[in-house]
Amino acid sequence: MKAILVHPPADHILRTNVPSVVDEEMGCYPPLGLMYVAAWALAHSGHEVSILDANAERLSQAQIEERLRREQPDVVGIQTLTFTLLDSIETARSAKRARPKAHVCLGGPHVYLYPEETLAIPEVDSLVLGEGEMAFTELLDALEQGGDLSVIPGVVFRRDDGSIHDGGRRPHIEDLDVLPPPARHLLPIKRYRTLLARASPVTTMMTSRGCPYRCVFCDRPHLGKRFRARSAGSVVAEMRAVQEMGIREIFVYDDTFSVSRQRVVEICEAIEKEKIQIGWDMRARINTMDPELLAILRRAGCIRIHYGVESGVPEVLKTLRKEIDLDEARAIFAETKRQGIQTLAYFILGSPGETREQMQATIDYARSIKADYVHWAVMTPFPGTQLYDMGLAQGVLPGDYWREFARNPTPGFVPLLWEETLKRDELVEMMYRAYRAFYRRPGYILRRVFEVRSWEEFRRKAKAALRLFAATGGKR
Repeated sequence: MKAILVHPPADHILRTNVPSVVDEEMGCYPPLGLMYVAAWALAHSGHEVSILDANAERLSQAQIEERLRREQPDVVGIQTLTFTLLDSIETARSAKRARPKAHVCLGGPHVYLYPEETLAIPEVDSLVLGEGEMAFTELLDALEQGGDLSVIPGVVFRRDDGSIHDGGRRPHIEDLDVLPPPARHLLPIKRYRTLLARASPVTTMMTSRGCPYRCVFCDRPHLGKRFRARSAGSVVAEMRAVQEMGIREIFVYDDTFSVSRQRVVEICEAIEKEKIQIGWDMRARINTMDPELLAILRRAGCIRIHYGVESGVPEVLKTLRKEIDLDEARAIFAETKRQGIQTLAYFILGSPGETREQMQATIDYARSIKADYVHWAVMTPFPGTQLYDMGLAQGVLPGDYWREFARNPTPGFVPLLWEETLKRDELVEMMYRAYRAFYRRPGYILRRVFEVRSWEEFRRKAKAALRLFAATGGKR
């Protein structure tokens, strides 16, 4: 079988009122999930599998259709997020126009949450739910051999009579070391760069799946809440391979890299022992870090840590079930900076019950911890989260509007915010105020200028800064 996995363009991505410049200037990461699906198929079958990253190549739907018409695949797999659903649907239509007999399969977080609604889309023939490496290869095997798709766990498909068979959720992969390294060689690796990176190209990497913490706003249910991790040897071998490809930085895409302190130490010691020379960044929780661990991370090449703080008010953190201490957070940001590791802090405005005064306290707190970068967002109840269920139960949300969107995905859809104490316009203005308060400080701007290491880095960051100032400067 000839299969093409497609990362759709982001022409109709849903926005949540974060300034568009934040998303547009952040850069472009390779589709890690598709790379894993392709790698498993190439390692465990004789199928011909390739990846088309329409987002990185900036392809229009007409260009995608032309590429598929030229390649004539038997199967087209399409990555599908709720926020890119409209583009995934258009890609499925392009596939059917290019190759009417092609089997179109969608996978990703959206189809995990809304399989029945997604399969109602006429151009979609099947879905892969959850971790798709094994299920997609088994789907290809069955299609090639004329086998029974109903025996494949994790596959949902439409029968010839129009009825739907749901194979249920496939169990999570217990031993992540069985997965072959992502098939990066199938992608245009030089196209991937990000605003924060000191050097390009960049790539993404996974060293664990699942997050054991209980934040009410978390929107990654397809990976589960149980922490599953790769061995240090497996991680470092992949890092070496990435370095040999000429890639300059790695974003470790784990939900929380630092869940197991011992595992972090083992990985860092292995990086030092193997003399891996590549920069990498990752996400960590405040309460899993300490000065000794930060020193170990720095020696192993960690250049940036993303910390989710979310609020500068203890009562709000309790509502969000964040379970961190703000004084400890302040100390960890200071120690991370002392170790020479950059920090990016995530904050959310408009949480349940949060007042305008509390939002301002969060803005003040964000300035006080002296992070290198801050990402602001307005609380948006995403599907599949405890927050969304809370909103429905408390009447903050008018109804199951995400499911309605899944049933009838039309352009112009705007995700709802948590409008309990402030209305949308007021919440957006608070977010703009937060961006201005943090990024428009003369001292901050001067410090960033002196830290730039190349003309290319200066050009990228100056362009993003000017666009951000323009986007937020008109609000009062």
